[in-house]
Amino acid sequence: MKERLHISKKAHLILPTHRLLDAAYEAAKGDAKVGTTGKGIGPTYTDKVSRNGIRVGDILHGFERKYAVAKARHEQILKSLNYEYDLTEQEKAWMEGVEYLKQFSLVDSEHEINNFLREEKSVLCEGAQGTMLDIDFGSYPFVTSSNTVCAGACTGLGVAPNRIGEVYGIFKAYCTRVGAGPFPTELFDETGDKMCTLGHEFGSVTGRKRRCGWIDLVALKYSVMVNGVTKLIMMKSDVLDTFQTIKACVAYRLNGEEIDYFPYDIEENLEPVYAELPGWMTDMTKMKSEDEFPEEFNAYLTFLEEQLGVEIKIVSVGPDREQTIERYTE
Repeated sequence: MKERLHISKKAHLILPTHRLLDAAYEAAKGDAKVGTTGKGIGPTYTDKVSRNGIRVGDILHGFERKYAVAKARHEQILKSLNYEYDLTEQEKAWMEGVEYLKQFSLVDSEHEINNFLREEKSVLCEGAQGTMLDIDFGSYPFVTSSNTVCAGACTGLGVAPNRIGEVYGIFKAYCTRVGAGPFPTELFDETGDKMCTLGHEFGSVTGRKRRCGWIDLVALKYSVMVNGVTKLIMMKSDVLDTFQTIKACVAYRLNGEEIDYFPYDIEENLEPVYAELPGWMTDMTKMKSEDEFPEEFNAYLTFLEEQLGVEIKIVSVGPDREQTIERYTE
């Protein structure tokens, strides 16, 4: 692993004081919390944009001095927020982590990636988090601190836009959200609880219960647009196997007007407009090809493709590799 895993020198380091700042800022917001994971990501991006960040490459260049300056600046902020803390154990573990990092290949990743592309090798970029958490195009301010849209592959890797090939958009057959923020199709009833239970919907980082609701095609169409999605992948279809009726949000009703586009602000008085389709009421987890799909499920796929204007190339009917079914293979 230490030979195969390369780490970009330009990646920013999350310091122990970044995590403290994250907690302190969130506590200071009171009822206006955004639901941060508390991992220090936001304050790290703040330092990056203000040109005060410490990068992986700095481990090899004047690290002790740069770390001391950053730590002192952060502690001054924490003092102004009257936030009490003990940094000793966190800092000790973090410094051990820095020493461990030195055993890996720290590289100029933009050169490495572009060399692969010149050699006509395939490069797969996996985005973290959903489109609606994008700092610019998401449901601000309930977003993360970075660009989670497809364009983030260019800015994050140093790859030119004309190098991008296929863009696969991954979505669930229903909707989920972790933490605070607008969620037009959120369900507060037994249906939402059933989705959560069947889908094992708990945050991978925080372990928090995810909020669940019907699929939001207004937001999904918006995501397809800003990402330039060329093919779609639908996950967790099997979670809806036992629902008699499947709902899909096709528009919003805002101030008495029906709109089919994603607005500047998702206000509290926004209501989802649903289309209803019959459920397939069939256990699809054992299916191996689309030939086995029930008629109602095929109708659901066709409906989604017509609404989104993009083909659903892959459908998942369970967590295992064998439960991932490719379509349009001929």
